[in-house]
Amino acid sequence: MDTPGSESGDAVIHRTQRLIINGIGYEAVFLEGQLTLVCEDAGKPRLEIPYQDITLASAETNRLREPVIRITYGTSDGSMRGIELIFIFLAAGRNIQNRDRCLTVLEKQGVAVQADPTPADYYSRAKRERMDAGTLDSDAPTGRPAVPEWTVYGPAQGTRQAIPDEPKPISPAFTLLAIVLLMAILVLAMVSPIPEPGLQPWEKAAAAKAGVTAAPTPVNVPTPAATPAPVPGEKPPLSGTVPGNGIWVKISYPGQYSGFLSASGWRSDVNSSGTQWYQLPVQNTVIDGFIEKGDGSMERLEVATYNGGVLIARHETTTPRGIVEMHVSVGPAVAGPDATVPATPVAAEPTPPGEGPVRLAIPDNGVWVQVRYPGNYTGTISSNGQVRSVEGAGDQIYQMVMKSGTIDGILEKEDGSRDLLEVLVYKDGVLTALANTTVPRGIAEVHTTV
Repeated sequence: MDTPGSESGDAVIHRTQRLIINGIGYEAVFLEGQLTLVCEDAGKPRLEIPYQDITLASAETNRLREPVIRITYGTSDGSMRGIELIFIFLAAGRNIQNRDRCLTVLEKQGVAVQADPTPADYYSRAKRERMDAGTLDSDAPTGRPAVPEWTVYGPAQGTRQAIPDEPKPISPAFTLLAIVLLMAILVLAMVSPIPEPGLQPWEKAAAAKAGVTAAPTPVNVPTPAATPAPVPGEKPPLSGTVPGNGIWVKISYPGQYSGFLSASGWRSDVNSSGTQWYQLPVQNTVIDGFIEKGDGSMERLEVATYNGGVLIARHETTTPRGIVEMHVSVGPAVAGPDATVPATPVAAEPTPPGEGPVRLAIPDNGVWVQVRYPGNYTGTISSNGQVRSVEGAGDQIYQMVMKSGTIDGILEKEDGSRDLLEVLVYKDGVLTALANTTVPRGIAEVHTTV
């Protein structure tokens, strides 16, 4: 692995443990003038952030109860970016110590930092609760999720304990007052209207980035919404028919490539070769893409974005093991006059008709969550705070007893395959949210409001 700072002469202040950023392994190297993120697979620096460009570094805890650092920094074009450094499990809480040490290094370099508000014993209590519930596998390998620490219960040997005092009798008047107060609270809760759910933090961030309202726009699966006039742009000088039904991303490269596409909470992992089409069920947002060559050839890697059959952005590279990074703003999804779907597979429907298991029909009424994966998966789906455990395999649908509100789902593979795990949310037969992953033992998270 290359040593950052060797060319510029900056001394290395601190190197971190293995980190996870967008599902990819990294190592953070703190130099005298900048923070450098080194990709494990390529062994080369992928991102360099000068300390003076960092506006805030905050220590937090994610939904998997892992310590993270969220860094907000400015770019050369004046925009603000955010990145999340996940410190995966290390024995004896060394990942938490490493996170706090990195925060101290940033603070010494003049960066504004924010400490983690999570209590100090939060991680040990969380591990102990999962151990008591029987959710941890003692034979599982070290890594994500974390293995609980040993905890010894009971009084220490050889210590004397004082005889507890007898409890004082409770006054009947106090008991009667408590019952009356409890009844008043119950009556007030029954007659009070239920408040409408507000926007989630990630939806507010997506809305601020796109400049539109953060409420998810439903995407009709059978027929995308049509707009009378297509978005202006040039027709791509490529052979074959460009799909005209909505927003598509085309990736072309003779060899192997990998990465991801994401927008407004939706994400699709990419790991393929040749020419592939990916339909994105989003609109009025910013599409982020990170595609990397898998070999050292000089062939051209091209990533093109279309809306209604019209080319709106193209990015390419011929550098050996080069990377295409894109951030494309798109408006409403357009259905052009020649709406033709390519024969190659797309991210929204990875299994072509006639192959694999039969897809389940989604009912036209109500709120439903569909989970698709060839192997076994487990997790939870919650609606308006009511949590439901999920354990299944194949294509399954789950009805949510609700008319509107928030849905949070976390589904995890139980094997190490690279097959696609998908979680889809429907309301009245219309797809409103989608999350997927192909990472071995990966996790697909969906958070949306219906």
